[in-house]
Amino acid sequence: MKNKKLHTLIFFFGIFFGSITVSNSQEKQQDSLAIAKQEINQDNLGNIKDNFQEYFFQGLTQRGIENYEKAISALKKAQEIQPKNVAVFYELGKNYKALEQYSKAEENLYKALSEKEENVDILTELYDVFYLTQNYDKAIEIAKKLTPFNMDYYEDLANLYVRTQDYQKALEALDYINAKEGQSDYRDALREKIFSENPDKMLEENFLLAQLAEAPSVINNYLVLMHFYAKQNKLEKMYKIAEKLLNKYPEAKEAHYALYKKYLAEYKDNEAVASMKTVLESDLSMTMKKEVVKDFVQLVNQQPKYEQDLIESLDKQLANGESNADLAQFYKGRDNHKAIQNLEKVVSENPNDFASAKDLMLLYLQEEMPSKSILLAEEYMATYPSQPILYLVSGVANNSLRNFKEAEDYLLMGLDFLIDNPQMESDFYRQLAIAYSGLGKTEEADKFQQKFETIKKTL
Repeated sequence: MKNKKLHTLIFFFGIFFGSITVSNSQEKQQDSLAIAKQEINQDNLGNIKDNFQEYFFQGLTQRGIENYEKAISALKKAQEIQPKNVAVFYELGKNYKALEQYSKAEENLYKALSEKEENVDILTELYDVFYLTQNYDKAIEIAKKLTPFNMDYYEDLANLYVRTQDYQKALEALDYINAKEGQSDYRDALREKIFSENPDKMLEENFLLAQLAEAPSVINNYLVLMHFYAKQNKLEKMYKIAEKLLNKYPEAKEAHYALYKKYLAEYKDNEAVASMKTVLESDLSMTMKKEVVKDFVQLVNQQPKYEQDLIESLDKQLANGESNADLAQFYKGRDNHKAIQNLEKVVSENPNDFASAKDLMLLYLQEEMPSKSILLAEEYMATYPSQPILYLVSGVANNSLRNFKEAEDYLLMGLDFLIDNPQMESDFYRQLAIAYSGLGKTEEADKFQQKFETIKKTL
């Protein structure tokens, strides 16, 4: 939840003083105290005003140092002097909220609001209370009242409507703020979240059709709509959008995203290959290109004669600096050096992709680059210390470098993390036999070789 107070607030006692800009808690305390003083002066309570001022100031001071219970005690003493003082209700509400006594916070804030209707600061505190207690219906009610003061609350409304599964109103809130302030990455992401969670895909379809109608010269609007129809398996609608795009831009490579799917469905493999090669040269997102590559690979698996076409397309992707795990998977076993090149970039861009890192270190071993395997495995041990594959890779690599003592250490550590994996267990025993043989420990080597052979018989 974003802080709607920002760095400056129109303090609600501005009804007496006009708009007061507050930049820190000390100024807030001074302003609150000044208001309390004025209310007392207006009532001409004589010496009582000094007592009220003292207790109220104590309340502000204690809240400032986060002694919320002491703040409440002081404020209640002030309230005995001025039972209907709005400042006291407001401060009590904030302190109860800080103590997570939300029902008391709500009660006091509503009392303050009854005296100062539609006040932005009281409404903001109430909104926080309802959001924190996940009372989304009441939070929506308050957020609607806050939108005239801060347009950002339309984003909050969209989020709240998603939580209550009122997707149409969520989209309406986003449309309103977009119309006023233009699009933003955050709101685009929120809209995507709404579309992904909403089972009614008509909302997304209608939005994309409206986007295309509003900006028919933007190629991406055609492409996004084609992608939507492809995900929904509405191929005929997808083809019609591609035709519209070609009618407007006859040379548009993006149209081939729909055409290659059409050709594949009609078993026109030559045309499909030509369209896939064309679309891979376009400005598609990497998500969509991965989809094309996946379909291309599937075709090559069925029709190996197109393998060279796929390799040529993938080479162009690499030349353009584009790389991903899907391309690496295709190259693995066909051209391991290109697979390594792809995986290195994947791991560099996304260190949390453990699957790609594992593939990479295994390929390093396969291509006789043991030092690189060791460095990569050690790097991931810091994040994934209980993954036995890391210790097995380090053991194999050190054995190949004749660092038998290091291999022994890694392999024994890895065995401690191994659970119910007979194939990997046999690999550990085989490598330990090699390490102990290299260390001249014949008895140990024979013991682990025997364990290796015993497990292999059961696999």
